Amino acid sequence: MRLRRRYAELLRRASSLPSLPLVSSLHASLLRRGAPALLAASLISGYSACGDLASARAVFDETSPTLSSRTALAGALSAHGRCREALDLFSGGLEALDDRAVTVLLAACARAGMVDEGREVFARVPRPALQHYTCMVEMLGRAGEMEEAERLVARMEARPDRVIFAALLAACRVHGRVDVAERVPGLMRRYSIA
Repeated sequence: MRLRRRYAELLRRASSLPSLPLVSSLHASLLRRGAPALLAASLISGYSACGDLASARAVFDETSPTLSSRTALAGALSAHGRCREALDLFSGGLEALDDRAVTVLLAACARAGMVDEGREVFARVPRPALQHYTCMVEMLGRAGEMEEAERLVARMEARPDRVIFAALLAACRVHGRVDVAERVPGLMRRYSIA
């Protein structure tokens, strides 16, 4: 367990640099120890951060898929503009997603302008978290669906934060929707956000 934590921390640091030689070296060390499956998600994220999507995919293909490794690969694919492939990783299995996986999928939909797919993912979440609403507002805002984004914020189960309102106002500016922007302060007062 200590070894796993140590390697996870080293992979996080290598990803933040990003240093492909360091990630590759850590991967080789894990292979020698016979433990790459334990840190598949960290390896996938590390390779992706270094721009090596082929190696990230290879790690995924060489280990038994778990929710965390599937989520890591979906995030990697999305970051590299392959959002449809990110969604395809979860085709038919949206019921068993955790909050992080939902966030990754919604962010992919927002990035690629896949509004219908994003709506479908969001509709299957029994209790959306704040970050899910934020992704939806960003996605709808990018698509120019300002009224729908406004209605979503107005009926949120979670308490909205400034980030959501900033996303909504940014979309109003991009699409020239002064009418919606003028109603945002009222929504903010409703939720006591100054």
